[in-house]
Amino acid sequence: MAAGEPGDLGGYYFRFLPQKTFQFLSAQETTSRLRQWSMLGRIKAQAFGFDETFQAYRKDDFVMAFFKDPSVIPNLKLLSDSSGQWITLGFTSRRLRKI
Repeated sequence: MAAGEPGDLGGYYFRFLPQKTFQFLSAQETTSRLRQWSMLGRIKAQAFGFDETFQAYRKDDFVMAFFKDPSVIPNLKLLSDSSGQWITLGFTSRRLRKI
């Protein structure tokens, strides 16, 4: 089995769902509260699907598989503390390895 295949990740295979939208983030009440808490523009929602039934007793395997999955790493957006810019998980992991 080659590295990065689902078996390497505890049997989970994730897929990025860029077309999935979250209407609640653009609702007036939500944007008003986010603005009130200085969070407007600093929060995003992204969707990923997976191919196995979630089992609570395997939650640790699930989380580790998610953050190591080849379709999650280049797509998961994080807000950088230092620059305030949205970066990908892949960018962050490469920087952390160099430090």
